[in-house]
Amino acid sequence: MEDYDPEAIFNGHRDRFIKVLQPLFLPNDPVSNDIIRYFASLLRVLGMEDKGWDPYAESRNILNDLNRLMKLDLSEDRFPDGWTSWRLGLLLYSHIVEMDAPYEVITNLLRFRLAKGYSPNPYFDLLTEKEQKNFSKNGVRTGRKIEIIKALSKEADLPVGELYDEFYNNRLRNAVQHSDFILTEDDFRSRRGVSGTKSFKLTYEELDTIITKAKAFISAVFQLDLDARQVWGSKKGQAIPYDAHYKGLMEVLVDDRNLMCGFAVHWPNDSESMYRRTEAGVEMVNCMVNLKQATIDLWVGLYAQKRGTFSPLVEANGDPKYSPLDKSEIRPEWPKDIMTGKA
Repeated sequence: MEDYDPEAIFNGHRDRFIKVLQPLFLPNDPVSNDIIRYFASLLRVLGMEDKGWDPYAESRNILNDLNRLMKLDLSEDRFPDGWTSWRLGLLLYSHIVEMDAPYEVITNLLRFRLAKGYSPNPYFDLLTEKEQKNFSKNGVRTGRKIEIIKALSKEADLPVGELYDEFYNNRLRNAVQHSDFILTEDDFRSRRGVSGTKSFKLTYEELDTIITKAKAFISAVFQLDLDARQVWGSKKGQAIPYDAHYKGLMEVLVDDRNLMCGFAVHWPNDSESMYRRTEAGVEMVNCMVNLKQATIDLWVGLYAQKRGTFSPLVEANGDPKYSPLDKSEIRPEWPKDIMTGKA
């Protein structure tokens, strides 16, 4: 078809998906439900990690590699049977729908919007009692994750869950995962087992639409993740009032590209709580995931023996002393005109 423009079609789907997902990644109110839980959702806070233990980074590299391979010269004179681009596309699709991190981030961002807290396993307390009992053995299947996202989306009055209907095909996913498919001149086919009684077919037009929308979806997720990190990275070097009781000041931590990679809360007794995720691994100081309360606990250090009016962490006859801002010797101060509420 003369008017067929694959890039324009892809961009159209991606832009539409971005519009739907944007309220999650860049909420109008990132504060009321505790901004730490919002940051934890973006950063996938779990615990201390050495370098080389983040499968999300590897998954993104695999997708980038597959996408680059698909753009190479795959003409029939180099690949005689002519199916190489489709095979790469199917591998790309399979990886997109199987990646854990995007489901976890989206589920936690929905939980944040609904004031349901943060969890590194955001599905567990939303499972049935039977599913919870079998969790350690079976985990959570991909289709069930999508069911949970759909339920949370409906509760949040956002059409996020509906996006999966546009590209998630469990029969296709299963066929590719188990190498149970055949590419023919006419269509994509799957026997679905030895007997073939549950076999199915997809036209290449249908297959192209599914793969294109899957690529557009994950591209939208990656773009919004980048956008959110850029927005918050622009706050680097600032001390933002976070806790009015203890007088904690929050700082957004950034990587070498000025993208948010963590946070620190400076307390007025010269201690701090900090989380930072980089390619070198994860640093986690004076904070811990609280699964029961679905939050991140921050430890404030030693309390004052004789507390003053400023903070339980500062002696009655003492002055607040905050730890320096990241990679500097600047010690922040609590704004004199802000005495109540969280930032």
